[in-house]
Amino acid sequence: MDSKFVIFVHANEDEGAKAAHALLYAIELHDAGIEVKIVFDGAGVKSLAALAANTEKPSHQLYLKVKDLGLVAGVCEFCSTMMGVEEPVLQTGLPRLNEINGHPSIAAFVKDGYTPIVM
Repeated sequence: MDSKFVIFVHANEDEGAKAAHALLYAIELHDAGIEVKIVFDGAGVKSLAALAANTEKPSHQLYLKVKDLGLVAGVCEFCSTMMGVEEPVLQTGLPRLNEINGHPSIAAFVKDGYTPIVM
């Protein structure tokens, strides 16, 4: 199977179910042997900060799993700064993406054969 997907998480911190589903889908694709990456972009950087900080929520375990599996390609550097979550994002240790004026490049993923999914 040659399919590859990149999930851009734009769900904000109030859309926890949407962000959690993005992680669930990534795990499902990975477990099925399909290459998948996750990018936290836009308001999704706030979801990342919430996923990392709220250790009592089940979604925190999903976050830890995708991180441990190496499924997270990175986080938008510009959005992390502009949305006031730069420090919590830095604490995750995830790569900051900044190819297009401080934002991640969707074209780079497409050129590498990934089909984007935006949630």
